[in-house]
Amino acid sequence: MPPILHADADSFFASVVLRSCPALRATPMAVVVHGFVASSNYPARDRGVTGGMLVTDARRRCPGLALFDVPQGEVEETADALFDLFASVAGAVEPGSMEEAFLDVGAGDDESGDAAAVRAGAELRRRAWQELGIPVSVGVGRTKLMAKLASRAAKPDGLHVIDAATEQRLRSTLPLAKVWGVGRQTLERLEALGVRRLGDLDGVLPERLLDACGTMMTRRLLGIRDGSDDATVRPVSERTVLSSEGSIAGYARPDWTVAELVETCIRRVCKRAMRAGLGATGLTIVVRGDAAAASAVLATMKAVAPVPTAADDPSVWLRMAAAELARLPVDAVADAGSVRASLTGLRPLAGIPPTLF
Repeated sequence: MPPILHADADSFFASVVLRSCPALRATPMAVVVHGFVASSNYPARDRGVTGGMLVTDARRRCPGLALFDVPQGEVEETADALFDLFASVAGAVEPGSMEEAFLDVGAGDDESGDAAAVRAGAELRRRAWQELGIPVSVGVGRTKLMAKLASRAAKPDGLHVIDAATEQRLRSTLPLAKVWGVGRQTLERLEALGVRRLGDLDGVLPERLLDACGTMMTRRLLGIRDGSDDATVRPVSERTVLSSEGSIAGYARPDWTVAELVETCIRRVCKRAMRAGLGATGLTIVVRGDAAAASAVLATMKAVAPVPTAADDPSVWLRMAAAELARLPVDAVADAGSVRASLTGLRPLAGIPPTLF
């Protein structure tokens, strides 16, 4: 199998902030959302500050921690630019999140394949730093799991290759806790069977694995053990939805109203749609609860444009949003913690006929 890449921006939110204050690169710092650490740089991580931690706990562990509000608009635009960069160096890109992806760079299935993949990864890292100002770690491996393990080993700000010999060893010695996608409950059930590493799977009857993990996870684990796990980079053929989101409350800034945040998100997403050359046919707004109930959806509002509409004039979409917000229940407004605005039914502007009247 030819090698593929897994590219992952390091401490993405924190790295975006540090572009405008590089003097803090060696200082512990973190980006905050809903009173929690969303992202911390490596000096902060060395002091025990990690994502998902309460700000109060983070400050207790690291009294000199510098804190910043999430620059959501800049984060979203940087993520778009990062994926543009991915697409410029790879024939196929499969997103994993807004800051990471698997890349097929067309490396050959021979001795020169690793070298070609390394060159592509090094060029990607160079351009990410020079053009975007963010560090990206890259892993090279012959399956998605191996490439992702390699990118983890490359952090921070490095490039790592899992070659054929290392891969063969890992397929026996790798702890299951390091296998991407295996959850805590599955790990506990496997440990009860005496399975802690991939090689331990050989000593368990398949039917016992099925009872412990279910069909899909059993197939996946056995595939990883025998080397037949997923190695195909599946690109997204076309983008149909583009979203922007934000929080009512922020760090060291005044709180927004729901209407202000909706307008901000719509203006952001329209700007990104225009930059990508896309028009839309609909708008969806989702309002979620505050930090104590951030996963609770309080309201979902949808509006449909009569014809595919360009995003160059946000006022079209803002009028639709205003009409929907007028019907928003009072308790949803009072309890709102965050907003996501999405342009839906995206189409290339070239395919949208001009308005005649």
